[in-house]
Amino acid sequence: MICPICGRELRLITTLYETPFFGKVLLTTLTCDCGFRHSDVIVSEMKEPTRFKIKINKDTLYTKVIRSTSGTIRIPEIGVEIEPGPASQAFITNLEGILVRISEIVEMAKRWSEEEEKARRCDEILDRIRKTIEGEDELTLIVEDPFGNSIILSDLAFKERIGDEEVRNLKTGMSVMDITGMSEDEILRL
Repeated sequence: MICPICGRELRLITTLYETPFFGKVLLTTLTCDCGFRHSDVIVSEMKEPTRFKIKINKDTLYTKVIRSTSGTIRIPEIGVEIEPGPASQAFITNLEGILVRISEIVEMAKRWSEEEEKARRCDEILDRIRKTIEGEDELTLIVEDPFGNSIILSDLAFKERIGDEEVRNLKTGMSVMDITGMSEDEILRL
């Protein structure tokens, strides 16, 4: 592969690890002498599609959340939906950390907004998040993962299997190429 910064050949380092909650993961790192670096974690196992739900309040703020690259996060009361895409990254944080991340994005959207109504909606969302962190309100966090690699680490979290129809409607974050009808030469040129 060629470095997107300087055009030199990139070095690739890969390592397979056994991890709790995710199972086997492949760690990859691309580096270049110019300083460019890109790391990724690829979960190599799929589990049963799952949905976790938990109330976010002052008692659960520090509950750990592991979101894989295929996990979707929703907070229905404030209309937040974070779906995976090709550049999705897995992360480990707590419920408060998710609220802080969302607040930062909403603050940015508010600064960019030129419409008063959109800015007002951003203020409403920020107020609900602030009140939840301060213990005056409560929100619901839902984590859905078609590959079952995301989890909320709490006995207070409700876990259920996601049905096949719902799984088909979830994004996975993976890029999929349809090669139906392509000749062998066309496929090889990809």
